[in-house]
Amino acid sequence: MKLKTADYKRDIFYLMNKYSGAISRVEAEMLLEYLFNCARSELYIKDFGINDTIEELYDLLIERRLGGEPVQYITGHAEFMGLDFIVTKDTLIPRPETEILVNEILALCSTCPERSRGMRYAPVRVLDLCTGSGNIAVSLAKLMPQAEITATDISEAALKIAEKNAERHDVSNRIKFYKGNAFNALVFDINTKFDIIVCNPPYIKDEELPFLQKEVTREPAVALNGGKDGLGFYRVIAKEAHRYLEKGGSVLLEMGFGQKQAVEDIFSSSNIFEIYKVIRDFSGIERAVWINLL
Repeated sequence: MKLKTADYKRDIFYLMNKYSGAISRVEAEMLLEYLFNCARSELYIKDFGINDTIEELYDLLIERRLGGEPVQYITGHAEFMGLDFIVTKDTLIPRPETEILVNEILALCSTCPERSRGMRYAPVRVLDLCTGSGNIAVSLAKLMPQAEITATDISEAALKIAEKNAERHDVSNRIKFYKGNAFNALVFDINTKFDIIVCNPPYIKDEELPFLQKEVTREPAVALNGGKDGLGFYRVIAKEAHRYLEKGGSVLLEMGFGQKQAVEDIFSSSNIFEIYKVIRDFSGIERAVWINLL
């Protein structure tokens, strides 16, 4: 590419718009952030020299994206709750919908009596199952200094990334990480009782996995596959959670489209849980359920 102008910002816009019919503006910005190692806002206020080499590198990034690789895996980063998280092919990519779980916990803990003693949030013990990149656990630890967080995952590779994210945000001393499948990971901490259990579990049906978007199929299957009907993990939580919850404790779970009634039935059948509320996401889909232990 030959520069057509000395106005380098125009050339940045040239790259942003080069593949406008193939990728979104946001993804183009994310790839350029990565390419220039800068903040997104700097793309619009700083002068960047664009030459043939830069354009060729950008073209290679675009080629990977058009090949189905998620932009977050290309850059190695994803945003969640306004925080930057390291992500790899071993971790599920954090999604905006999952922020619902964190915001509900923040709201719950901000209404407790401790506020009258000058504390913004109540001191609580939180268990984050299937932590993945640690986005929920780290966000809660960052935003609730009084919280004690335990995070588990079956994937050792994912836990290593979660630990890196905890270090990245200076909360590693406030999160315990354990490897194992669901509650089995707590074998060395079996007597601890939690005020809140939170989880974004695998909830895709076996039969639906081959038909997912190609970008989603790049994510770890263990974080997606919820078994034959997509509800396997909910049954495990409904069966075991009461052993690890304080009386009156809460379970907050993300769920897939159309799973509301099935998830409610799973927890209601035991007569020890109460469905407190269902929360819709930004698209109006019933995305999360809040359950209390009676």
